[in-house]
Amino acid sequence: MTDIKKGFNGALLFAVVFTLLFHNQYLGLNLLVIESAALLWLAFTKQIDFRNRNHLIFGSGFFITALAVVFVFSDYAVVMNALSLFVFTGILIYPNAKSLITSAKLSFFNIFYAQIRFIDAFFTAKMGGGKVVNVLWKSRIFLIPLVVIAVFIGIYRSSNPVFDKLVSKVLFRVGDFFDLIFLNLDFTMVFTFLLGLAVCNYFFIRNTNEQTIKDDTNARDEVIRIKRRRPLRGLATGLKAELRAGIFLLLALNGVLLVVNCIDVYWVWFNFTWDGNVLKQFVHEGTYLLLLSIVSSILVVLYFFRGNLNFYSGNQFIKTLCLIWIFQNAVLAVSVGVRNLHYIHYFALAYKRIALAVFLVFVLYWLYTVALKVRQKKSAFYLVRANAFVLYLLFISASVFNWDQIIVDYNFRNYRESFVDLDYNSDFSDKVLPQLDKPETELSEIDKLQQTKFHFDTDLMSPAIYHNKMERRKKEFIQKWESKNILSWNYPESQAYEELKQKSR
Repeated sequence: MTDIKKGFNGALLFAVVFTLLFHNQYLGLNLLVIESAALLWLAFTKQIDFRNRNHLIFGSGFFITALAVVFVFSDYAVVMNALSLFVFTGILIYPNAKSLITSAKLSFFNIFYAQIRFIDAFFTAKMGGGKVVNVLWKSRIFLIPLVVIAVFIGIYRSSNPVFDKLVSKVLFRVGDFFDLIFLNLDFTMVFTFLLGLAVCNYFFIRNTNEQTIKDDTNARDEVIRIKRRRPLRGLATGLKAELRAGIFLLLALNGVLLVVNCIDVYWVWFNFTWDGNVLKQFVHEGTYLLLLSIVSSILVVLYFFRGNLNFYSGNQFIKTLCLIWIFQNAVLAVSVGVRNLHYIHYFALAYKRIALAVFLVFVLYWLYTVALKVRQKKSAFYLVRANAFVLYLLFISASVFNWDQIIVDYNFRNYRESFVDLDYNSDFSDKVLPQLDKPETELSEIDKLQQTKFHFDTDLMSPAIYHNKMERRKKEFIQKWESKNILSWNYPESQAYEELKQKSR
């Protein structure tokens, strides 16, 4: 739990900075500035321990995603920055957390507790030698005199026309004063400040949850052997029955999956021929089968290797069957990857195809950890801990790539082999407008070749409509960029602006 005075001061200071940086601004350099300042504040106030592995790893992830927002400038980078803030806050609450799940729980609880502690700290803060709440409570003695004064003013106004006019003038001036305040009050600034205050409270005023920390401390990577008070013969009989059931199930599952994998290896890997139809269902079927098989493998392994079967002397055969099934699932994952490559080859790149490739990398690591669980008697906690960490690394790593540019460059460069959907490509972000901006002659050439290679019943965007859309978007982007100031600056859009201005000269 952070020192409340230090957290309170930090939250107020950075809420003001947040307002100055983000009021009526787009995201950009301002995000990197405030997050860099926050990290420096944590280092200066010794809230970051540079000897702590978790502080270094997740603090770096937080900073890397802030850089990605400025130098990649994608919605994904912004989401990953928010995710890294969420995780890093949990790490700051409990730096020795073994699992990201623990950090996520602590961080989630802190969203609410931090606001409560800020309000409590505000009302218990000193003001004029006393606490704010005490000052407000003591001020109640003036309430009744003020009511009495107001009543008598009303009586005097009704009995004296001259006094009534004088009071009316005074009230009119007071009304003008309040009108001046509220008419000129920028409510968007108030909202920005309150939003910034809520975020800064969450980040700087941190609260622990003892039960969550205790659960994390007691968690182990290895399965613990449970010694039950029951006859040895009964225990052995129960394990043997469970063992026979597991062997039967895994033999059947391996047999079925072997048939599926043999078909995929022959048909998808080495003998695939495209029949001219859309391959969306071709990829989705494999993905759904993979997901079902992976989830089943996890559940089966967690069930049979949840306890003493890990230590049973006759478990070698079922372990071998488990490892074979995990290997077959890895082959299934590769088959889905090959399907995805076929899809990309004929229908170019798209975000979901890239996401599927990243997911398959994660699946292969996931299967590797399941195999380790079987071989080295690892616990379910180990599976969650190891896979959550790798998933976090994959998410953060993916944020540093300019996927819009990679996709657009690939799609237009490979138009002779792949289908170029002009409608889809026309909606990419402003930062790739120079790559999307194609002369009509080039677009017509692409369209002519596409019509000879691909035959679909659906109506597609014509080159003329695409070109007109790009011309409109270029004008809108240039106007929008020129209205921004340095706080909203980002590298990809600044480069796009310079390239478009050069083309227009």
